[in-house]
Amino acid sequence: MSEGLGHALAGLVRAARLGWFAMVMATGIVSVALQRSGSGWPSAALLFVALGGFAVCTVANVLRAAVFPADLAAELANPGLAFTAFAVTAACVVLGDRLVAAGDHAFAAVLAGAALAWWLAMVSALPFTCSGRRRARLTPKDVNGTWYLCAVATQSLAIAVTFVHAGGLLPAGLAFWAGTGLWLLGAALYLSVSALVALRLQVAGLGQNEPTAPYWVAMGGAAITALAAAQLTRAGAGPATIGRATLAALALAFWLLAGCLIPVVAGRSCWRHIRGSVPLRYRADLWMVVFPAGMYSVASFQLGAVARSPLIRYIGVVAVWPATAAWALTFAAMALSLASGLRKPAGSSVS
Repeated sequence: MSEGLGHALAGLVRAARLGWFAMVMATGIVSVALQRSGSGWPSAALLFVALGGFAVCTVANVLRAAVFPADLAAELANPGLAFTAFAVTAACVVLGDRLVAAGDHAFAAVLAGAALAWWLAMVSALPFTCSGRRRARLTPKDVNGTWYLCAVATQSLAIAVTFVHAGGLLPAGLAFWAGTGLWLLGAALYLSVSALVALRLQVAGLGQNEPTAPYWVAMGGAAITALAAAQLTRAGAGPATIGRATLAALALAFWLLAGCLIPVVAGRSCWRHIRGSVPLRYRADLWMVVFPAGMYSVASFQLGAVARSPLIRYIGVVAVWPATAAWALTFAAMALSLASGLRKPAGSSVS
């Protein structure tokens, strides 16, 4: 019994992926959305789940890096998977943002520092790993929705600047310049990836059996760009950078874009399962659907406060519950999948 469990856990470690941190991103942002809607106990419960998930994902990936380093190197060399590494940065910041609301500025600052360090490492490494010795050149088929995570991670750092400044660790001038600079870089990355994804879809299309969950990050990327701009505006990033009015207008534009993308990605996802032969089962990339849903709610709350729009804020209140339902269904499916994996006989792999 214990030997079988040991084999199962070893398989789980080898199956670990940096993309698993999308579960932490999703759980953390739904916790933030619930907290801002006034649902204190559910929000606190999800915060503990997110912290537990962060610990599990960290330990599993550290063990994999130590025991199976070739697997990690292969993941970072695969353009279809490599950008999921940016989920680590976003997970750290989302947790930090929620911890600030709980009054823990010190741990939030530590997570912000870890997020920046990981982001710098990935920005430095991925251009080389994804175009290394075994790849002559990138092709349109190498591009997918996970590439948006580089923009999501960059915008999350802009958000981190605001709560680190609020904790008294960054002077206002430096915070606003750094935050606005990161926001502009994140917006540029978002638009660049959108152009690459559009080219990929035009040249190579999207296969009937190809996962569509990663493309939800296009909506999540627009939503976090709106949230970061609104949060910087609310924090006082003013005329010394690009101006509060400009930031507020850009926040509204990206929020509208996120809203327009919802029926597009939802329709494609439903069509794939209703008309295709693809069964609906748990996949780790389903958290990339939950995260944008929660992020859209939080962005609506923040933009509603900045724009003084009860309607936008009400949209945020309404959006909390589909995001929470999506989280509950995905978490239940994950738990069942893990339980099934642990019951497999020795030699079986955990999907």
